[in-house]
Amino acid sequence: MATMTNLLDMVWPETGLQVSANITERERDKLADDDEIHLTIDFITLSLSPTEFIQLAASLRLSVDGILEHHPAMQRAVVGAFDIKS
Repeated sequence: MATMTNLLDMVWPETGLQVSANITERERDKLADDDEIHLTIDFITLSLSPTEFIQLAASLRLSVDGILEHHPAMQRAVVGAFDIKS
């Protein structure tokens, strides 16, 4: 079993949503498509190749952009989570 490195482990304070991401430990720029990224959202873990993970992230980003375009007030959820002053 390959050693995993933690990239992210956070809990969103407003909702309690817990998200973590772990990636196969490799030297810088040596990640390959046969490596794995484990993305855990609350109690669901997805095992993805690096390419699949990036594609999922890009799809989520496009979805978020679409939501914010139609409902810009939702940006407050991010601002509030990080206590960013407008």
